[in-house]
Amino acid sequence: MNKIYSILCSISLALTAIPSIAQNEDFEVKGMHIDLRTQVMTIDALKQLATDASQNGINTIVMEWEATFPFEKHPTLCNKLAYTKKEVESFVSHCTGLGIDVIPLQNCFGHCDYILRHQRYAAIREDAKDPSQVCPTRIGRCKEVFTEIFSEVVAMHPSKYIHIGADETRLLGKCKNCAAKVSSQGTSRLFVDYVTAMCEIVRELGKTPIIWSDMILKHPEAVGQLPKDLIILDWNYGWDWDHFGPFSNIEGKDLSLWGATALRSGPDNINIVMWKKHFDNLATYIPEARRRGLKGMIETSWSTSGQYSFVYDEPGHINQMQPWREVYPLSGFRILQIAYCKAVNSMEPLDWRAFVKNYGEERFGIKDGETFLSYFDRVPLNVNRRTKVSDVEAELKSFKELKESFGKLKPSANKNEFEHFRLMLDIRINYLEYKIIDLKRESPDYTAPKAAELKSAIEPVYKESLKLRKRFINLNKSYLKDPSISCSNWLYFGSIEDLYQTLK
Repeated sequence: MNKIYSILCSISLALTAIPSIAQNEDFEVKGMHIDLRTQVMTIDALKQLATDASQNGINTIVMEWEATFPFEKHPTLCNKLAYTKKEVESFVSHCTGLGIDVIPLQNCFGHCDYILRHQRYAAIREDAKDPSQVCPTRIGRCKEVFTEIFSEVVAMHPSKYIHIGADETRLLGKCKNCAAKVSSQGTSRLFVDYVTAMCEIVRELGKTPIIWSDMILKHPEAVGQLPKDLIILDWNYGWDWDHFGPFSNIEGKDLSLWGATALRSGPDNINIVMWKKHFDNLATYIPEARRRGLKGMIETSWSTSGQYSFVYDEPGHINQMQPWREVYPLSGFRILQIAYCKAVNSMEPLDWRAFVKNYGEERFGIKDGETFLSYFDRVPLNVNRRTKVSDVEAELKSFKELKESFGKLKPSANKNEFEHFRLMLDIRINYLEYKIIDLKRESPDYTAPKAAELKSAIEPVYKESLKLRKRFINLNKSYLKDPSISCSNWLYFGSIEDLYQTLK
């Protein structure tokens, strides 16, 4: 018996000595993503975010400058809130001093609306009326444009990497030339040939390219033809590993793989935040990515879905573009940023509920951890045209009860940060009140005699929305370059005003 026990102990010790990814492998890249497409932060706010990130174990920031980058050969792309070269240099230098690598994200395939909206680049659109994607068969012209754009971007970023996007290319095969190539060679080859051409530019600039994973997972047939130095960044915001396609199609194929969670993503909007979804995402995806041996992890943070509505002043000429949704600024999400830092720097899965309670106590001096946790531990109703009024009324009642209990919490420190939670909650309540009126007005039962009832109901909702707008501007005045712009883009806010003007 003793001999058998000795043998079992020896086997146990031997198994313990075998290297375990979950125990011994750490991410080489621990990064955050900053999206400046709809909310342009001040340089001071950017630097403070980087400092905070560095102090919490982050070594990389992926910067999606988009139209805020100070292009010189392509100034057509710059919007009115674009940074100066000195500002970008100052930020990158600040990050370098903190030990943070700043990787630029420069889309060159899908999500090119801010480029292709301009007539200067209309010739490389996949669709004349949809400026979201370049045509992947026009490689010659695209290489001319993106060689210049990439060159400007990498010149201001010492990082060895550049992220070139390539996600959600939903128009693949739409134009005649692309359709012909898909018919003869397949969708995968259409995608891979274009990505390879863009990677050639990157390689000539002495950089290593990164792309998102979704399209090659959907169309993996030509994955073997992708450049071997390419890094594939798998974004997973809470779904199965085979969500876009079998993950085994890229796993174990001598491709370098990183992963990405989300701090803000669909269906987040200015009036709804899926806190629980994002905390769960940190707790489940990061440990599994570590176990599978992914070499890097990025926390993405999307200010918008990247989809837009357009105003044309003549066929094919876009005068304005409006995001379908816009999320609350990063100023309100430090709790998720720090939760990510804890998760990415720990070999153990994040116990996010314990983290939230602890954050409330340490950051705000709040003793009632359960009430603080209740703010984040819920699944909000995603309201749409098919939602029943009764369901929205129940949701409103629930959030009003949350406001009553949450309002009893008295933070003793970092009160401005805490005030973002209160404002987001009040915006949610205001939105739900508006949606009840809106759904009633769109109902087949709505007739002229009922207009007076809705007119009476909309006025206090509209007036409250004006107060919320002022609070938003005041709370974000040092965080965003122009918070009034973000505020005026609130889709629901504009709808409230329109409905108020219609009914009054």
